[in-house]
Amino acid sequence: MSVDFQTVVRTIGDLPPVPAVATKVLELLGDEFADYKKLGDAISSDPAVSARLLKVANSAFYSMSRQIKTLDHAIAIVGERTLRSLVLAASLEGMNKSYGLLEKMLWEDSIGCAIGCRVLARKFSSADPEEAFLAGLFRHLGKVIMNYSNGEAYRALVEAVYTGEGSYRQLEGNYFPYAHAVVGAAVLDKWNFNRSLVMTTLHHDDLKIPVEEEEEGSRDLFRLTATVNLSDFICRKLGIGQREPDESIDVAGCPGAVALELGADDVAEAINEIDEIFTENRESFVG
Repeated sequence: MSVDFQTVVRTIGDLPPVPAVATKVLELLGDEFADYKKLGDAISSDPAVSARLLKVANSAFYSMSRQIKTLDHAIAIVGERTLRSLVLAASLEGMNKSYGLLEKMLWEDSIGCAIGCRVLARKFSSADPEEAFLAGLFRHLGKVIMNYSNGEAYRALVEAVYTGEGSYRQLEGNYFPYAHAVVGAAVLDKWNFNRSLVMTTLHHDDLKIPVEEEEEGSRDLFRLTATVNLSDFICRKLGIGQREPDESIDVAGCPGAVALELGADDVAEAINEIDEIFTENRESFVG
């Protein structure tokens, strides 16, 4: 797919700004001399991000034996790479003009897939776990942007899908000029995120990595994208970020599972593990 991302961004029009706290934290993490005090000061400027970080640091996700009470301690516990993931996740949650049921479902969909990707990457050695977390987190950024830029059209699209007029992929062209995957990739590109996140967002449904990417690192990129695709299908089957679970989905037959050469038993085990981990940690990320 050949896409002019600049044209896509101009067409969107009303685009949310990159969250200030995320920008500052990423800048500090890029400095090899950055200390935890500066990172803590930057994060503390956003109470919502601070609260989320402390909650996650104290969750079963990190299996800590004692309570984490300060940002400095939380940063030391989760590590810089995980900190980057969590700050971006908390920032994404706040990227809405309003926050109702639809926005909550979009957030659960994003964080559920992110958690699923992290579990899958570790379980099957299919990708770097933290990169997989971010790839899962951003794979539906386009939907968040659509809802932000034209909430009325996005709600109409969602209702049309729920009333059985067609699938999301079939109907989104009736309401928006570009598919959500294209919109998400274009915005990540504008925000100067790395190429792998842009490409996994663009191709999380079709796994069609373009020719120019089929060189150095192509296998890693393909496996990362397959991990996101598999997590997406598992979340839909479990009903994470959805109105209800879809038991009819054949996860073992999805493109991601096939690409990673996983058997039915492997997939069934992964579904159970993601269900258990998400349920156990849901309130830390979504509550």
